Order: sequence, then structure tokens, then C-alpha cells
Amino acid sequence: MRTHGIRRLIAAGIVSLALSTNTNAQNSFWGGDDHTPSLAIVPTEIQLDVPMPVGDMQLMLALASNGGGLADLKQDAIRNYTQHIHSEMARVLYEYLDDEEVPLVAENGLLQLQNNLNLKVIKHLSAMKPRGDHDLEQGTVTLQGEFRYILSNRSGTALREQRITIGDMNINEKYQVRTYHDNRASEDSTEAAIKQALTEMVEELVEAMEDNLEADELRDMAAL
Repeated sequence: MRTHGIRRLIAAGIVSLALSTNTNAQNSFWGGDDHTPSLAIVPTEIQLDVPMPVGDMQLMLALASNGGGLADLKQDAIRNYTQHIHSEMARVLYEYLDDEEVPLVAENGLLQLQNNLNLKVIKHLSAMKPRGDHDLEQGTVTLQGEFRYILSNRSGTALREQRITIGDMNINEKYQVRTYHDNRASEDSTEAAIKQALTEMVEELVEAMEDNLEADELRDMAAL
């Protein structure tokens, strides 16, 4: 699997990824000998809701002293997870397209891929246990929402479209939080659990799109 081009795209960030071209696409609008049509990818539009971050009392106090609060913490978390989704979508999607040798172009591709994600991350508390010098919170992270993508031609006519219900994926990741009684910093695996759930979601979404992103399928679409 050729990953050198993917690493270069990921390093440039999701926006530059979507606007970058690989060497084949730069040399030929159509790409390789089998004339796979060029594809322009619009960065994913994301609407995201996440649980309110808790547990870092020192950070919350610092924010309060500077006129901030929990709302600022939540917005930081949303930005963090949104960037994670963009990065993972780029990694998985561009890896697949690289395997299919689909030429990517900055704009005016013969085909265009648009997608949007409306997502809510939910924490489910399963247990709260006192453990000597700390309290232990345990639970799971689940995802709810909808993903939609459209493959269209240069004139804007939709050629393929699909909606995917995120809850049907049944993604569950365990988390735990240790809150110490002596005001030591808590140990919280919630962020790692959420990111793992988001990565799993992205992998399943790209897998669901794969049939319509195969080189043969794109050539058939371009002929319509």
C-alpha cells in the first residue's frame, strides 16, 4: 500500500488535503492509462455536540479567573474532536483513493465528493465507586447522528447519494475517571475513548462509501 502521498497530505492538514493534487493528477487530468476520472473532495461539514468536559478543576479555575468558563472548555473540546475527525477522514479516505489510483484535483474535477456529518457524542455513566484515596467513575461513550455524502458531476448533478445513521454502527468505547480526594489532577480517559470512537466511526463511514469510490464505479459515473 502506498502511504507516502497520504502522509504528505495529512501533514498539510485537511483543507490542503482536499485541495491538493497527487503527481498523477498534475500530469494528466484523467490520471493513469485506464482513464480514471479526476475527483475533487470538499472538506467534511461537521456539526458536533460533545459532553461537557469535567474533572480538571485547576483549568476551570484558571478560565474563571480570566472571564471564561465551562462553555469555553466545551468549545475547545469541539474544536479538538472536529480536527480529529477531519484528520482521520483524510487518512482513511485518501488511503483508499490512493489504492484505487484516483487522481485528486484542487477544483473542477470531473467528479466531486461532498459530505456532511451531524454528530452527538454521549457519555453513559455505569458506575461510581469510592476507592481509597479516589473516586472511580466508569462508563461508555456512544455516538448518534447522521452522515450524508453526494458524488456529483461537474454540472452539479448528483450521481450517487447515501445517508448513514451513526447509531446503527453501535460504536461503544469504555472510559473511566479517577478523581483524587487530595486535589491531585484527575486521571480521565474520556478524551481517548471519544477519539477512538470517532476513528472507528470514520473507518466504517469510508467502508460504506467504498463501493461508490472504486475506480471502475467512478469511470461508470463519469460516463453518465
